Order: sequence, then structure tokens, then C-alpha cells
Amino acid sequence: MTDEVIGRSVQGRPITLARIGDPGAPRKILAVGCIHGNEPAGRGIVADLIGASPAPDAQLLLVRDMNPDGFAHHQRTNAHGVDLNRNSPEHWAGAGARPWSEPEARAIRDLILREQPTLSLYYHQPFGLVDVPEGGRPEAARRYSELVGLPLKRLSRRPGSISRWQNVRVRPGSAFVVELAPGPLPADLRLRHVAAVLAA
Repeated sequence: MTDEVIGRSVQGRPITLARIGDPGAPRKILAVGCIHGNEPAGRGIVADLIGASPAPDAQLLLVRDMNPDGFAHHQRTNAHGVDLNRNSPEHWAGAGARPWSEPEARAIRDLILREQPTLSLYYHQPFGLVDVPEGGRPEAARRYSELVGLPLKRLSRRPGSISRWQNVRVRPGSAFVVELAPGPLPADLRLRHVAAVLAA
């Protein structure tokens, strides 16, 4: 495993990436544990994945906190008050001064463009479902929903969504959102999500 700093938050906190598995693997799976600071349950899934063993042809790219300031302050937005999952140019509707105005959003954008992940999972709360991906194919999301026991449902369009930007502008069908239930994630369910990521 190697750790690297891929960016810094508005208040200077590091945004770190853990790489697990063969760096030459043809498939890269990105998991982002926390985008909205008050939706932290996915952090536990990503922390458990750090100790996992991916398939020989896959490398895990793990970002526990995309919004470390929001997590530190128990708030949805970053320290500028911007919702990071509304800051991409895909149907941008005014979150931030302009698309990619926020350093945290630029850090994940640059990682995605550099690594071109085969699949990306973004953990949120509190709806308890797997969102049918915007701008992508549903097969990977459907399989994940079956493995973890969450329904596959389509949420309304989120302007500036990073997963939609990734599906439309980078790799079709490569990104989807997992909405965990409210509150802490029980250990047995957390391990089920870890197994589903590894099965991807």
C-alpha cells in the first residue's frame, strides 16, 4: 500500500489517496468514502478496504475523505460553504464561483482524469439505496445493489454531480452513488459493502 496527498482542502487539510494492489493492474476501482461532511458512514467502508486484497487484475484507489473540512466541522459543505457534489460542470447550477472552483473538487477531478478508473463508487447518506447512474449504464450499480441488499432506484438529477460528470465526460457507466442509511453503519453491513467493492 502507498499513500499520497492528492490535494488540500480550503483550510489546508490533506486529501489522501491509498493505493491497494498491483499498480500495473488493468482495472482501477475508486471508492470515495465521504463527500458531504455530515454523511460519514462510507469512511468505514474505505478504511476496511485499506486492509483488503483486491483481485490480481485490479487496484483499489481509496479516498476516505474528499471533504476533510466538512467532516471536521460536521457540515455538508466545504469551508467555503460549497456543496462539492454540485461543483462539476455537468449541469452546473451555481455551486461555487464557477465549475471546479473548489480545491477538493479539483483534486478528485485530477485523480479521475489521471487514473481513468474502470469503476468509481461515491458513498452518501441517508436514503438507503443504490442510485441508477446518471449518464451511464446500470449494470455495475445493479450488481452492487444485489450484493449489499439495497434497492436500485433513480434519484432526481443532481446539478454539478461528480458521478454524472464522470459518466458523461470521462467513461460511460463508470460511476455511481451508494446512499447508505442514516447513522453509523453496522459492522456486518460494512463488511458486506467491502465484499461488494472487491467483487466489482
